[in-house]
Amino acid sequence: MGTPTIAVTGATGFLGVHLVRELLRDHATLTVLARAEPESVLNRIGGFLRLTGAGPDLLDHLAERIRVVRADLVEPRFGLPEQRFQELADELDVIWHCAGDTTIGAALDQLRRTNVTGTRRVLELAAAGVRSPLLYHVSSIAVAGARRHGTMPEELLDDTCGFENHYERSKYEAEAMVRAWAAQQARPVVVFRPSVLVTDLPRHAELPLHTLSLVAEALEGGMSRFGMPDRPPAQRLPIRIPGATTASLNLVPVDYAAATMARLARRDPSGGIDTYHIVHQRNTLVTDLLSTFERTYPFDLHLVSRPPTDQSPIEAALQAQTAFAGYTRHHRRYDTSQVRAALGPPPPAPEINLHYLTSAISHP
Repeated sequence: MGTPTIAVTGATGFLGVHLVRELLRDHATLTVLARAEPESVLNRIGGFLRLTGAGPDLLDHLAERIRVVRADLVEPRFGLPEQRFQELADELDVIWHCAGDTTIGAALDQLRRTNVTGTRRVLELAAAGVRSPLLYHVSSIAVAGARRHGTMPEELLDDTCGFENHYERSKYEAEAMVRAWAAQQARPVVVFRPSVLVTDLPRHAELPLHTLSLVAEALEGGMSRFGMPDRPPAQRLPIRIPGATTASLNLVPVDYAAATMARLARRDPSGGIDTYHIVHQRNTLVTDLLSTFERTYPFDLHLVSRPPTDQSPIEAALQAQTAFAGYTRHHRRYDTSQVRAALGPPPPAPEINLHYLTSAISHP
């Protein structure tokens, strides 16, 4: 049997670039499906690899090892002519669907366009190919929605608790569609559900943004809006945020998550729907996240049990960001039985402490 043809969507995103690096350890070549010009895609992947220590053996041959196919994820047949779409489908042995819109506060129509319609197009590609390519679908622990307590089983997928925001709903709808397709087509599918992906690499123009860096940018934008850039450090602004002091979120280093997914992909799938939670062994307290931002910005952040009646303008602005509001009351955990059954006890992920978190939002 020849070398398998591996296609990747979302290869220039935060998880995608890390996943590409891991897949290049196991495969001689990759096919990247992207809307941008091939040169731009290769430059972005190359810039990430260069900043994260890749050597000349990889960088000098990147154009030979990565083939970029211009494809619009949300268009029928990826926007390709029918014959070219069929040729692409017939080439593929494996599809990694990593592309997604992670804009937490976006409108549902916008999120569905990439997360749901885009996933439907990937399923159409997988169904059209003569080789019946294996699909690795990158979902999210966000599919648990507004289930704020207890342990989330790997196989559970329901909407009985509703959702904290439209992003969660769109990811739920996409995964539900993938699972229904796999059952109807009797096709194996591997579903990965990573938690909140983070890194301790300082922000850089050539590195994709992630959740914590996006929050940092939002805070900096708010400081400009409220005239705070020149505020002396000694004059810290108190901000009360509704939430529970015992609340926690699961943050996992993106390089650890990508490496774990690549290890799981070396195993033969069961033939059904394999679902894996890609998470850290310990949750991070929301109070530790607030302490991180206090270290960097002139705020004193306090969790309070209910919204204050005498809100300051900046407190009111934060309260209006309803897409994030529920996360300061989360206490849930995630079952990893399937991961441990496949790989054995996983190596511990790097510790997510204040130093790690502060590095994640810092500038170089």
